[in-house]
Amino acid sequence: MRKIEMRESYEKQGFTKPVFEYRPDWPYVSIGFGDEQDYFIENLSLLIASGMGITNALSSINISIKGKRLKKITKKIEEMVNDGMPLWKAFETTNFLSERVISLIRSGEEAGRLPEHLNLVTVQQHKEKVFNSRLKSALLYPGIVLILAFILAVGSSWIILPKLVSIFETSNGTLPITTKILLWVGKFLSVYGIIVVPMIIISTILVLFFVFVFKKTKFIGDYFLFSIPGIRALIQGVELARFGYVFGVLLQAGFQVDEALESVKKGTSYAQYRKFYNHLQESITNGDTFKNAFSTYKKPERFLPIPIQQLILSSEKSGRLSETFIKIGVIFEEKSEAMSRDLSTVLEPIILVVVGVVVGFVVLAIIGPIYGLSNQI
Repeated sequence: MRKIEMRESYEKQGFTKPVFEYRPDWPYVSIGFGDEQDYFIENLSLLIASGMGITNALSSINISIKGKRLKKITKKIEEMVNDGMPLWKAFETTNFLSERVISLIRSGEEAGRLPEHLNLVTVQQHKEKVFNSRLKSALLYPGIVLILAFILAVGSSWIILPKLVSIFETSNGTLPITTKILLWVGKFLSVYGIIVVPMIIISTILVLFFVFVFKKTKFIGDYFLFSIPGIRALIQGVELARFGYVFGVLLQAGFQVDEALESVKKGTSYAQYRKFYNHLQESITNGDTFKNAFSTYKKPERFLPIPIQQLILSSEKSGRLSETFIKIGVIFEEKSEAMSRDLSTVLEPIILVVVGVVVGFVVLAIIGPIYGLSNQI
């Protein structure tokens, strides 16, 4: 572990001690922690809220952690904080928490409201965990069906089709186009299957990673998801539930509107919503109202339904923004929960149609020629 003093003064970040930037010999990653990560944040929030200092709280939590890898990471975080590094910077350096969580911790630490923000993170993570669990349950059945269909399709094309090729080629009858396509696939897989099938699987995984996970290209996946009506509604519900709750709680804690929007903007996972929040923040900073901010953005109803916009405008006039946004968060949390439960019901007929089309194609391609051969015999 090397320690390099940063040229930037700590005073620029609102502190009085020098900042040190740690460059770890190997990157720590939060993958695989799951419940331990939630346990860490929950206990850190409780200990700091009780009046315990950050370093003492980190030391106490480190004692109770059993996993060697997590214990090593929390120990490094404790050392960084002891050397004057802000807590959020220590989390960022070790990649222990997500960017969304770090942005909330940073805003709370810099504003002197770290306990409140840690509690906000705890509640938000619990909400997201419950929603993700319901979403996974809804997608489990369709996912299993699609995976099994893919395995059966590849297996039959790779193993069964090459054996049928010789039978159909010996017949003098005219084969339908579906059978010709299937025979070509069978011949191709019999020669190149050992190379092509693994390449297709690896390529699919890489494409999914770069489209939906990799930060610099994730906007492509976001654009694709926003183009699907049902998925777009679900994303909107989840995002507005988070936006309403986080923004409302920050306003209740005394944050200015533009400061709260900064935390919301850094916390979102979607580039399109980040752009929308950035526009709202710039408009509010320039002295505009929410009404002006909405009217100067192209199709704001894609991100905030028109009734919700009207609700925000009326609450802005009455001075009840924080209560209204928390209520919006509750409303959309309930809606997103209902949509996640209904998702499997919506997907089932689509999957059945897709599987039915594939099965029908295979049946026409194989049964038709076999029936013709039986007549010849």
